[in-house]
Amino acid sequence: MNVAATSSTRAYDTTTQTSSDEATRTELGKDAFLKLLLTELRYQDAFQPVDDKEMVAQMAQFSTLEQMENLSLAMEGLAKMQHATQATALIGRKVTATVDDEVITGTVSGVKFEDGVAYLVVEGKEVLVTDVTEIS
Repeated sequence: MNVAATSSTRAYDTTTQTSSDEATRTELGKDAFLKLLLTELRYQDAFQPVDDKEMVAQMAQFSTLEQMENLSLAMEGLAKMQHATQATALIGRKVTATVDDEVITGTVSGVKFEDGVAYLVVEGKEVLVTDVTEIS
């Protein structure tokens, strides 16, 4: 399971874009786990079948893996909602943000959501919440 750091310096979009790509390459997902388990059962020696206790342990691992994936998806949804709430709370507030070495100061006139990421609209420019350096 890939869990994003809570103290990242970029917005949520950075972690979600890489997490799904990395997960498919480096983690054993529930589909792959189930295929492995079925292959093991298919090619087991008929004179030495898998022990009942071992089978129960593997099924428990599968169930745990599935629940961890569900929890991960729920946490990603919660993080998106939290970022949206933080961004909308800044509407009408004066902020200063640094974007690519450019300092932008102005009142937040709105929030734009793009691919689940909240951008503050400051002086007609889109600014990530994580780029904000001062709120007044």
